[in-house]
Amino acid sequence: MSVSTSCIKLCLLASLVSSSFLCHAANSEPSVNFELSQALISSQARSDSLSQSGGQLPQSQISLSSSSWLNGLPSISLSHLGSLDNGNSYEQELSLNLPIKSPALHSSDKQIKQLTQGIQVQQVALQSLYLSGLLRQSLWEHRLAAVKLAQLDRKSQLLDKLHSQQKQLTDAGELPIANILLLERELVDIALERVDLNQQQAEALALYQQLTGQEQIPQNIAETARPLSANNQPNDMLAQHPLWQLLSLQKQQQLLIIQSQQAGNNDPWAVSLTAKNTADNQVDDQQLGIAVSVPLTLGSALSQTELSQWQQANTEHTLNLDRTYIELKTQLKKLEQQQQNLLDQQTLLTQALHLSRTITEELAKVKDQNQVSYEVWLRRYMDALDTESHLALNQVAQQQLHSQQLQALGISL
Repeated sequence: MSVSTSCIKLCLLASLVSSSFLCHAANSEPSVNFELSQALISSQARSDSLSQSGGQLPQSQISLSSSSWLNGLPSISLSHLGSLDNGNSYEQELSLNLPIKSPALHSSDKQIKQLTQGIQVQQVALQSLYLSGLLRQSLWEHRLAAVKLAQLDRKSQLLDKLHSQQKQLTDAGELPIANILLLERELVDIALERVDLNQQQAEALALYQQLTGQEQIPQNIAETARPLSANNQPNDMLAQHPLWQLLSLQKQQQLLIIQSQQAGNNDPWAVSLTAKNTADNQVDDQQLGIAVSVPLTLGSALSQTELSQWQQANTEHTLNLDRTYIELKTQLKKLEQQQQNLLDQQTLLTQALHLSRTITEELAKVKDQNQVSYEVWLRRYMDALDTESHLALNQVAQQQLHSQQLQALGISL
């Protein structure tokens, strides 16, 4: 066996050991959610801080309130009437007018308040989900770039070692210089690919830093410890999605408001407390009284225009709800199919890797007898290394897809 064949065997053994180590590292990576939760908290705090610096107050700091028993502001009316015939005769009246909520309106407002609070909760959850999506994007783009760079570094190290060994044989006249040039061409291609990956990694890191204000990306970003129960009950899980919940609550609120308007509950009970003073040359009379005006709810208080506008808005809400649910379910189904495809690819890549190694070893045995060209052997050797890289990336892609499925189900970090 020649020196070049021994070198080839050594490189293949190093490649086998390295790929086995990478596969073990990808499978044994723990799933720690604490760091991800902290990253989400930091991004939320940073988002609130940017809102304040931009002149916008967070919703939690906006002070809004409504009266529990008044349907508007109280008013005071003052009148003075004097006689044209007798200057000593006059009438003065002071009234305090209170627009009181009816019991039906009071109950309706209570329900609307509860729905409003639920809407605010879902809006916060939706913002958290949006930030989680950006964080997951930055984390996994950075991780994929890092894995690809690690694979390129490993490939480059093996080729550098092979280049050094081949150069010694070329300098001794045992091998043509074309062998060295082929290796150098492969190294140049690796360097070009590394430039793009460095840019991708830098962009992902910049996005993460902008979101969280943190300089370093967490090492443990896998979320595989969080099961996907949606495989058993997808409809129930999607019904808990913040976006679908938000649209559903908004539709309920709109329905409650229009029902209250139709029943005439928005028309207040007018209560007036009146003090009246009537005086002339003989009489000085002072009176106190109360007046109550209650609207009669006979029929609908809505006009046809208002009813038509509500029907149109209700139809749009219903269509939006159905469209959102279909989109979420379609996205989840697509991700489930991608997950199955990755599992199928992993099985095929494992078989391809075994075949590539076997082919490379067999070609190495006959290469020295000039039964196969060095270029053919090198191409098969590079194919084996690329297959190992695809296998390692496939395992990382499965973890990334798990995070994307959590995102599609509306589950934040």
